[in-house]
Amino acid sequence: MKLSVPLAVAALALAANAAWTTPKFALNAASGWTAHGFAAGLTSPRGVIFDKLGHLLVVQQGVGIVAFTLNSDGSAASQKTLLSYRFLNHGIALSADETVLFASSSNTTWKWTYDSAALALKDEKKVVTGMVNADHTSRTLFVSKKHPNLLVVSRGSGDNVDLGADLGSGRAQVRVFDWTKLPAGDVGIPFTKGATLAYGVRNEVGIAEDASGQIWGVENSADDLVRVRQGVSYDVHQNNPGEKLHNLGDAAAASSKFYGYPYCFSVWDPSLFPSSDSFSVGDWFVQRPNSTGIDSAWCNKNAIKPQLTFQPHSAPLDIKFSPSDSNAYVSFHGSWDRQPPTGYKVVVVPGSVSSAGAWAARAGISSTTGYTDLLWNTDVTKCDSGCFRPVGLAWSAAGRLYVTSDVTGEIFVLEKN
Repeated sequence: MKLSVPLAVAALALAANAAWTTPKFALNAASGWTAHGFAAGLTSPRGVIFDKLGHLLVVQQGVGIVAFTLNSDGSAASQKTLLSYRFLNHGIALSADETVLFASSSNTTWKWTYDSAALALKDEKKVVTGMVNADHTSRTLFVSKKHPNLLVVSRGSGDNVDLGADLGSGRAQVRVFDWTKLPAGDVGIPFTKGATLAYGVRNEVGIAEDASGQIWGVENSADDLVRVRQGVSYDVHQNNPGEKLHNLGDAAAASSKFYGYPYCFSVWDPSLFPSSDSFSVGDWFVQRPNSTGIDSAWCNKNAIKPQLTFQPHSAPLDIKFSPSDSNAYVSFHGSWDRQPPTGYKVVVVPGSVSSAGAWAARAGISSTTGYTDLLWNTDVTKCDSGCFRPVGLAWSAAGRLYVTSDVTGEIFVLEKN
């Protein structure tokens, strides 16, 4: 791939100590927090990350990467095009020493040598290839802090219920690659050659690592599901299946763990199932128990349950652990497959941290109240055309949480009062 513009692009200067932008739609923040508009007029901003000098790097889907320099109050002082390339769509990551930047299209992950002082890239190389498929095309990237040579890459399913998404397919999986050991030539590593950290994860878009080195992910579960019992089909999709919060384990201990998809789904609202099922929140269900033996009992034996479930169709797209408390923060992009809509907000998942740094959610899998709203739209019945839609999350060194909204082309800032 050749860069279509010079890397040393002159910065577009904004007014010093620029005022916050005016959001397109009202920002409602939890008590103790203030929300600001940081930037507007972007093109589908998705993945976002801070470098060590405090620059905010943002992937604009179909456009490239822009870098913001900040004022002392957290507002934008200037912006600069770091990379123009229309196939980038979501993923962005930095190496532990921040000398290498990673970004991804639906098919390929690249790396560049990164100069944070000059805001410049050079020496482009392919890292991972062979990821193209239909439907879910975002490719989340994460470099492990515990194992800085390991790049974690998430790839979604090729359909709503992708029955071909087995271990060998490479779809609906999270894999790990040693980015410091690339093959000769600029060919990259085929996705299916990476070590499998997890499979059976429909679309694990948000990826994070706790202080003990455990990788966590949030999964978008399926739409339009039914439950068939004795030949009768029950529509359960309004409040099932639950979206998922997973502990995927240590990046260096990849062991092909199976998390249920495309057969096993999490119950969120048991009341929508026939009474003969006797389900509770967090139980496994399959759409059509059949003669092959794939039923709830099979799922209990073969699939790893999530640590927590979220309201169906919330569409979690990112997760970040707080640098100052024991909570996790998750963006809910929102989904079309429910009336009234749900999601379209950022939530807080209360947790605890062990002496070794291992994080755990306070609520268990049987809870439907394991998180609280942090940033939300005023009227979700107007979504998605009348709402912001959160995607990427990033903490600044000053403890402010930056949130991208792809549909409205904005970035917001949340800070504690």
